[in-house]
Amino acid sequence: MEEPRKEITEIKRGRKNLVATLVGAVVAINLVVLATSQSDAIIAASDLSRILTVGAAAVISAIVVARQNVTGIFGRAYLALAVGLVLWLAAESTWGYYELVLQIERPFPSIADALWLSAYGPIGFHLFSTARFYGRGVGRYKVAAVIAGMSVFVGLYITGLAGVSQLQGEGAELAIAISIAYPLLDTVLFMPAILIVLNSGKGYLTSIPWIFIGWIALGIADTLLGIAQVQNFDGDLFMINAFYVIAYLAMAAGLWWYNRFFIFDKAKLRKQPAAAG
Repeated sequence: MEEPRKEITEIKRGRKNLVATLVGAVVAINLVVLATSQSDAIIAASDLSRILTVGAAAVISAIVVARQNVTGIFGRAYLALAVGLVLWLAAESTWGYYELVLQIERPFPSIADALWLSAYGPIGFHLFSTARFYGRGVGRYKVAAVIAGMSVFVGLYITGLAGVSQLQGEGAELAIAISIAYPLLDTVLFMPAILIVLNSGKGYLTSIPWIFIGWIALGIADTLLGIAQVQNFDGDLFMINAFYVIAYLAMAAGLWWYNRFFIFDKAKLRKQPAAAG
């Protein structure tokens, strides 16, 4: 009885520490970005905040893949997530290269968009694969409500985007299409993410679905970004950047949690008898 209690205590402590660290990191990074909002440093601060946070998630995902291997549903799912995060890291780095090195402010559309969009395939595979496990027991009414809500959102978003668009001239149609593509793809992946969040809180280890919360935050960021893109990035973009930082850090937190508590450590198990002796 003592061992399970010790494990539960460790899980609770780990969850509290992770929440505190996540909140602290989100606040600290966004405060740094906000502090530069009235200067030219805002571009560098924003770009680097996204590159570093998605980079952290990508590194942890690589550790997960290395420790877990790529067999089974979770092995393949987390490999796909790692591929998606690496593509996002490449996209954020490309965007940063355009802005910080080439001095091309807000390069849209660009190669970065191709990298971002290409990540939806592997990340979608991860979400739908893990949803088969974490989404068990979700009621049909919840599924129907989420599908209906997402359908209404898509219709309103596309209509609203057309109404506020300021894009004109060569390339305007492509830019609008890309602006619509992000939230449309997000909506498809919103469904498993929202259902899993609604189905959470049933166990010590799975009470907070970090990665799925991160995906919802990213969808909000993409939606706001789509509106900003068709308005030629007019206005304050701080909130958009903040949601991307939240999304990337939440995914990093989820990967850290998974690596800490869900991967079977054979080396540690082999050491236990020797330690007991």
